[in-house]
Formats: sequence, structure tokens, C-alpha cells
Amino acid sequence: MIADPGAEYLLKKAWKLYQDGKHIKLVDESLDPSEYEAEHAKKIIEIALMCTQSSPTLRPTMSEVVVLFKSRGSLEHTQPTRPPFVESVERVRGDRSTSTASSSSNATASFSVVSAR
Repeated sequence: MIADPGAEYLLKKAWKLYQDGKHIKLVDESLDPSEYEAEHAKKIIEIALMCTQSSPTLRPTMSEVVVLFKSRGSLEHTQPTRPPFVESVERVRGDRSTSTASSSSNATASFSVVSAR
């Protein structure tokens, strides 16, 4: 299946809208605007963008995310930076379509085994 040349990745679109101050446009249009607060929706999108930062040290921990969700203030002091996954997509003409994106993540995983006594 060949990708639609006019298609745009969600994260790239989200970042562009955020930069333009129009990230509220990411909210599903089928939702009734009277059923949610626009500023709260913007805040959720900003927190989500903060979770896409390249370095794990720049991303909020889950406990910080909870605090951010519960706080009533704005996120002026913790603005996201451009996610590393928002790179230009190169399309190769012909039968194949490829895209490139660069990322420099130092993400690690750990596993714990729990046993009963």
C-alpha cells in the first residue's frame, strides 16, 4: 500500500497547530464545544506534546503528568519543545514510498519478576 502523499502524521500536525496557537483544532469536531472547556483541552494537548520530547529527562514523569492534569493553572512555565519525530518526510517516486524520521531516544525498559512467598 502506498502512502497518501498529502497525508500528514498526527504528531507533525499537532505540533504545527500548537505552534500557531490553534491546537484546539485537534479536538474531534463531532464533540459539542459546550461539553468541554477549550482551555482544558488545550492543556491536555500541551501535556501530551511534553510527553513526546526526545530526551526522557525532558518528559514529565507519570506523577508529574497527574499533577499537571489536576492543576488549575496554565503550563506557561513548562512549554513543550519541538518533538524529534516531527521531521520532514521524504517520498521516493515510483513503486515504493519511504519515509525517514530521525530520533535520538535513550529510552530504556526494565522488567521485574514478582514471586509469592
